[in-house]
Amino acid sequence: MTPSDSPSNGRPPELSPLIPGRSGRPTYSLEALRERVERQFLEETAGRDDILNDLDTEAKQRELLGEIADYICALESITLDDRARAALIDSAYRSLFTFGPLEPFLTDEAITEIAVDGATTIAVRRGLGRLERVEARFDDPLHLDRVAERILAPGAGASQKSALFVERGTTLRGRPARVTAVAPPLSAALSLQIRLHPRAPLTLDALCARCGMLPAQALALLNGIVQAGHGLLIVGEAGTGKTTLAAALVALIPPGAGMVVVERAAELPLPGTATRQTVTPAQPFAEALLAALDRDPDWLLVDELRGDEGAALWDVLSRPARTRAIWLARGSAQPERLRSALTMLVRRDHPGLPQPAIDAAWAAHFPFIAALKATPDGARLAYLAETRLADEALRIVPLIEYRSGTWHMTGARPQHTLDLPGDIWAPVGEAPGG
Repeated sequence: MTPSDSPSNGRPPELSPLIPGRSGRPTYSLEALRERVERQFLEETAGRDDILNDLDTEAKQRELLGEIADYICALESITLDDRARAALIDSAYRSLFTFGPLEPFLTDEAITEIAVDGATTIAVRRGLGRLERVEARFDDPLHLDRVAERILAPGAGASQKSALFVERGTTLRGRPARVTAVAPPLSAALSLQIRLHPRAPLTLDALCARCGMLPAQALALLNGIVQAGHGLLIVGEAGTGKTTLAAALVALIPPGAGMVVVERAAELPLPGTATRQTVTPAQPFAEALLAALDRDPDWLLVDELRGDEGAALWDVLSRPARTRAIWLARGSAQPERLRSALTMLVRRDHPGLPQPAIDAAWAAHFPFIAALKATPDGARLAYLAETRLADEALRIVPLIEYRSGTWHMTGARPQHTLDLPGDIWAPVGEAPGG
């Protein structure tokens, strides 16, 4: 049975039996008793982080709910048989400690993204495919609010929980996740975007053989780019696998290399030698980026550059290209639109800069670009290109590109030095080294 076919969709089971109280006390439904147990739990644990922190296992959570259920039943002179008591505790547990209708999707390793738009609309992405709506839904907006607070709760302060826009990293059911929450009036209803990563990051080999995201030639080129220490810009719209590709590339960086990562949400799996500079309200993107550069790292990974946050960009691009860089940028993969977008990122805050200076800076810091795009078959590498200057103008020259449903070598060869297999330029379909 698939998650969307599940009868309860992660919601507490219906509790319909009526339980009479003794000695003229009121009659309760099990559903009403569940609500009483939940209210009592929330009252007893309000502001008591010591109690909540101690409830670190399912057994402890169920034990406390059992004690509360017994207290409520004694108070109302209600006697429950073992089956009804177990159903009451289970229903309260699922309501208070799980993620409601999202629970089966969080534990499904094939699910890579969950999108929630109000209480009645949930969509999921499997692998690198498209978002597809599922039948699961929340009971009501209040149910969605409770689950959203539970998702954002670990490590979130009160200001974050009440903010209209929150973006942060967390771990959900053992999986690294990036959660974006937008609340009214910024959206018509509370919306969530949850990007889920595998417990162990995918390798380039897996992206090639298992996911079909890139061909073997691109795998060899990307490995050569990282080993040579050349800068790489990864570009694509949301949901095209930029962070997934970056995580695979991080694994290729030599052990012991000093690495600083500027992240909006701490979602990337990193080696122990890496340092995070996480973007927060107290440290916006520009400050986090400059703080990372002040550390003078061997490698600088930035996830992700957006169109409205280019204030510190020229401060970086105008410096000598000494630090090896892997940056992610959200936007179109189409070369001319990308070139225009890169210019606008700088010109937004530095309108008077000459175009040749902007082009030269991008080419110096990012000799290579990996562009990703969505296709009917899932996310794919659109092209892997080299940046060049021709008559002082930036050119994006694809070395390998995806068209008509397959990849093609363009015939262009990189001008930067790369250690590559001798037969990498064989037609796509003939694996390098094979």
